[in-house]
Amino acid sequence: MNKTISLSTTIKASSYWLKWVGVRWQFIFALIVIWVISRWLKNEYGQDDSNLWLVMREFLWLAQWTIFGLFTFSVITTFSVWIYFQTALKKKANLQVKFGDGQKAEAGWVLVSVMLSGSVLRPLLGTIRARLVFAGQQISDAIILDSNITKPRHLWRDTIKGAGQTLLHDRGIYDVQFILLSFCDMFGLISLPVTIPFTQQLYTLPLSLDPQAIKSNPHSTEEQKYRIDVPKRVEGEYMNYKEYESGDNIQRIVWKIYAKSGELVVRIPEIKDPYASHLYFYVSFFHGLEMKEGAFEKELLNIYKDRVRNLLEALQQNEFQVRLPHDQEIPKLAGVGDKKMELFQITASSWQNKITSTAFVNYNKAAFVCVSSLVLAEEIETLVRNLPAAIPLVIVKLSSAIASPFKISMKNIFFRPEKSPTDNLRQSWLISSLRKNLIKNEEAIQEAIRQRDNTWLTDRIEWKR
Repeated sequence: MNKTISLSTTIKASSYWLKWVGVRWQFIFALIVIWVISRWLKNEYGQDDSNLWLVMREFLWLAQWTIFGLFTFSVITTFSVWIYFQTALKKKANLQVKFGDGQKAEAGWVLVSVMLSGSVLRPLLGTIRARLVFAGQQISDAIILDSNITKPRHLWRDTIKGAGQTLLHDRGIYDVQFILLSFCDMFGLISLPVTIPFTQQLYTLPLSLDPQAIKSNPHSTEEQKYRIDVPKRVEGEYMNYKEYESGDNIQRIVWKIYAKSGELVVRIPEIKDPYASHLYFYVSFFHGLEMKEGAFEKELLNIYKDRVRNLLEALQQNEFQVRLPHDQEIPKLAGVGDKKMELFQITASSWQNKITSTAFVNYNKAAFVCVSSLVLAEEIETLVRNLPAAIPLVIVKLSSAIASPFKISMKNIFFRPEKSPTDNLRQSWLISSLRKNLIKNEEAIQEAIRQRDNTWLTDRIEWKR
């Protein structure tokens, strides 16, 4: 089977392996500049016996040897520190990494701090940089270890520490395989790598969007099955009124309203149901279109997870416990408990084509259902036909998830927009076959849900009920 190699994949792999090259581009550039200047001066003034050229030649000779001496001194000191660390400290080094607030953070620019314990020597006027190397040839931005930590009553530092931000755009789990340390000289000419084994699993959460207010109740067939200790309010408030009827308690008559309008109304007492304990939020990650594990599919998954988190947090504002069934196996992660793991469950999910949306949703339990526009219109039509009319259905529109390259706002005319990892996807997404299939499927979905209320095909969750 022929394997297609894309330009973006080649650039990514090249950038990854260049981190292991000891000689940096500044060193090659400096040698080329010195050689070009020397050749030019020799061609222009090499045959001139004037006093000016004699003085210039001596000056150039002194400058060359001075630069050569500084470069040599810088490289030798860096090599010495690097060899010392390799032979004496590598096995004894103790690494600590803090990611976001511990193990998780929102996707985007994430704060990472690295602490390296042991008598580590820095290159003279140089730096030590640390990078996290993830599975799949993914590597973090460099973090300069520039802070010293000393033990009490000691002058010599015991630990070096550094903090910085790295871009982790995809929402999901990142497996750290090892830490890459780079010993850089003071001129930035060489960067000598050292790898230290370090295993840790980190995860980035979907982005938090504008908060929404969604009123939702448990499905009626589920309310009377599970009794809870603390009854929940399911209908009625002291601020809700109804017309007075024979048999109503006269103490609940609202006399202020009677004085203004002449109508007798009574307050409705709240009802506490000892069975209405939770609501089921069904989120399907099923896709019916032909997809690959490419950049487009990852970005569509990112956007979908953001929208799902927005809906989940809106549903959690109700007084009911939200339960989130899953249509795939969720990996276990050390440090993540079984309680309140709904957000992690969304983060760890991925596209799947084994369990269809219609087979996944339990129509007798569902209180709220969310699917993506990657589900075929025929599947949506079946879902709409079987789902009770009172149950809301949100279909996240993904054809516009990656912005058009021609989309320019007035703000961008006067201010340079912040760069996004999806900027290089815009042009290719505009002409991609996946986008064309998505648009065609979304048009069919719109027709399939036209007759049903409580159903939305939308790319931006703005709930108004």
